[in-house]
Amino acid sequence: TEESQKDRLGRGMQSSFPSSAESVEGWLSELHLSKYANMFADAGITSPSQLPGLEETALKQMGVNLAGHRKRLLQACKELGNKPPPVEHRWVPSDAPPPKPSESSRRANSTSSIYVQSTITKPDIEEVIFCLAVVIHDRIVQGESLPYVQESHYFSEENNPIYAEPDLSATNESKKKKREVPAEETIFYTIRSVYECARFPAECLIISLVYMERLIAVSSVPLTVSSWRPILLAALIVAQKVWDDRSLHNIDFSVFCPMFTLKEINHLEKKFLELIGYDVSVNSSLYASYHFQLRTLCQKSQTGFSLHPMEPSVAANLEARGLAYTEEFKQNVANKTWSSTGWADG
Repeated sequence: TEESQKDRLGRGMQSSFPSSAESVEGWLSELHLSKYANMFADAGITSPSQLPGLEETALKQMGVNLAGHRKRLLQACKELGNKPPPVEHRWVPSDAPPPKPSESSRRANSTSSIYVQSTITKPDIEEVIFCLAVVIHDRIVQGESLPYVQESHYFSEENNPIYAEPDLSATNESKKKKREVPAEETIFYTIRSVYECARFPAECLIISLVYMERLIAVSSVPLTVSSWRPILLAALIVAQKVWDDRSLHNIDFSVFCPMFTLKEINHLEKKFLELIGYDVSVNSSLYASYHFQLRTLCQKSQTGFSLHPMEPSVAANLEARGLAYTEEFKQNVANKTWSSTGWADG
C-alpha cells in the first residue's frame, strides 16, 4: 500500500533493537526471530537478565546456525546491557542524530556534520565510512540533476516490492520527482549500521565504491534519493563475496537490512551484476587509485585515514579472484546456468 511504501522509504536499511525486554519470547518476537524461542527455552534462557551475557558459542550450541541471525541476536543482547555502551561503540539508526563526542575527540568533515571517532578496536572503519558517505552524497546530488534513466527502476525503493515492474504509462517527469537529498550524516550512519552487523573488512567498502562508480560509468544508472540504498547494498554484497569465500550470504543481509526481503536482495544483486557487465575485477592500480582519493578526501577534511594500502600479495589475490568471478559469471550467463553459481539464496 501507499502507506507502507512511505513507511519503508522513511526507514534506514536497519531496524533498531529493543532497549528492554519483559520476556525472552517477546524480545525474540520484536527481533522477528520467534522461531528460536523453543531453543532458548531448552537452553534454560528464560529470563531477559540472562541475555546481555550471551555469547556466540552458546548460540551455536543452541542451534542458531545462520551467522546473520547470531550477529543480530548478539547485537540485540548488547542493547539490553545495564550500562549504556561508550558513545563510539553505540549502534545508531540512520535517521537518528549523532551522539555528541567530547570536544577533544571531534574530527569533523568540511560541513562539520559528521564526527569521526576512531577507536583502538576499529582504527580505520569509521574514517573509510565517512569518506564513502561524502562521495555517495555527491553522487546523489549529481544523479538528482540528471534525466530519468529507464534502468534506474531496478533499484528504486518506490517499487513495492522492489522487483515489481514500474508503471510504463507514467511520464519521466512523474518518475523523477524532486526529493530531499539525504545528509552525509544520514548516509554515514546507514553504512555504519550495516557494518556493525556484517563486520566485513574495510577494504570491501572501497571495493563497493569501485563497483558503484562502474555502474554509473557502464550503464549510466545514477545514484538517486530512491536508489542509493539498494545500489549500495548490492555493491557491498558483491564486494564482500569477491573478497572472501567465507562471505555472508544474501539471507544474512536480509536480517541486517529488514527493509528488503531475501527475494528483493537477490533481485538487486542480479540486476547490479547485469548492469556492470558481470565485471567484478579490481586490479591493484585501480584499488590504489581509489584508496589514494579517499585518503586525500579525508586529509582535506582534516580527518585521519589510517587504513593502509593493500599489500601486494593481497592485491594480487583480489585481482585474481575478481577476474575468475567475472569469467565465471559471463560463462554462466552464456550457458544459462546463473542459478548454479550459488550466489543467490532462494
